[in-house]
Amino acid sequence: MGMAAGMVAVGGASAAATEKFAIEESPVSAESVGSNRPAGHQSTVLWSVDTAERKVALTFDDGPLPEWTPLALDVLDEAKIRATFFVVGSRLATHANLVRKRYDRHEIGNHSWHHDDLSKLNYKDVMRSVGQTHDTIKRITGRNATLLRPPWGKMGGTTVRVAGELGYDLILWSLLVRDRALHSHPDELVEDVVGGVRPGMIMLAHDVGRTTRLAALQQLPRMIRGLKDRGFTFVTVSELRQSLPRQSGT
Repeated sequence: MGMAAGMVAVGGASAAATEKFAIEESPVSAESVGSNRPAGHQSTVLWSVDTAERKVALTFDDGPLPEWTPLALDVLDEAKIRATFFVVGSRLATHANLVRKRYDRHEIGNHSWHHDDLSKLNYKDVMRSVGQTHDTIKRITGRNATLLRPPWGKMGGTTVRVAGELGYDLILWSLLVRDRALHSHPDELVEDVVGGVRPGMIMLAHDVGRTTRLAALQQLPRMIRGLKDRGFTFVTVSELRQSLPRQSGT
């Protein structure tokens, strides 16, 4: 498995960028992105990392919500592993006290404000969605998020431009926990994950959603034990990225 990098050079994060959250009606097209290429952060798109080290990054999308986010955190605490949580900004703002201290040892990424389909939004709406979530993460956790996962993995030119301007890299996944298909077959669900992981993969699970996802959280301890038995170490996405070979600039 490998890394795919989007070579888009756009401006670095600034206070001015976060002032662009107002909605503006305009087409989501090349014209709405423009042709300017200011120097700044060059965003990359990452599915996995080429490495021989038996490392895997466990990630969770869509939280936090009271029903299942604490369950996921309890499992991680018991297993003494770290994960990366891609949070929905409006949910984090509402449930800050649920996770304020519990997120401290985990990595936090941006998953938009209302689980928005960023591929359908114009530049200013993407900036508002991602920017408000960025500010909320900073306010509640004290940390600047640098990883953005577009909901459903959907993105357009406006998404990439905003990611660059706010200093984000785009994180997708290489193994999905298939709770929808296998929720009635817990042994198969566990084997699908434990047998499917390869070094450098990014796993996608959810701590919010339909009731079928509860089956995956209930089986999460077995998945973690199975992968540890195979010699895997759990790391955050940023820790996994440290296994990437350094690339010279162009």
